[in-house]
Amino acid sequence: MADVEKVKVVVAHHECATLRVGEVFLKIDADQTRTDIEVEAMAMAPIPTPEVLWRKPPVLALAALPGTALGRLGEPSTASSEAWAAAGATARMLHDAPLPPWPGRSIDEIASHLDGECRWLVTHGGLPSDVVTRNRRVVEAALRPWTPVFTHGDLQVAHVFVDGNEVTGVIDWTEAAPRRRPL
Repeated sequence: MADVEKVKVVVAHHECATLRVGEVFLKIDADQTRTDIEVEAMAMAPIPTPEVLWRKPPVLALAALPGTALGRLGEPSTASSEAWAAAGATARMLHDAPLPPWPGRSIDEIASHLDGECRWLVTHGGLPSDVVTRNRRVVEAALRPWTPVFTHGDLQVAHVFVDGNEVTGVIDWTEAAPRRRPL
């Protein structure tokens, strides 16, 4: 990595930061449980993931994936419809894989979190209470019991990399867990 000319901050907040140094991503995370989950999830996933180059807590070094992100949030995607279909097939393959051994959040935990968020929105004037109540009822359908599947937990266009019409990998596995199959 002697020829690296710059370090790019990919994301940073109070718990973790991801830096790009040449063709290596360095993830620095204060919570090693998240890093443990990420490493184990990538090893279990039957889909392409970044190569773990090394790990020395609190740092995880991952190889950059070939290709580009399927898209960027808030921007039109330039990926082909075939690339989008390949991303869907990749997600289906993950959902058909054996479940990871660690637990996902229970229905009760999800409902409790949702109740707290709804209370906050109403208390702080974020939204009118009738809007929160109406949408909270819609969410009830998602809180019924389900058969869990292996999910990424934060699957978004910026986390799916493609080269042409082929998925080259999926990044950011810190929220992977058994969850309800996405709708």
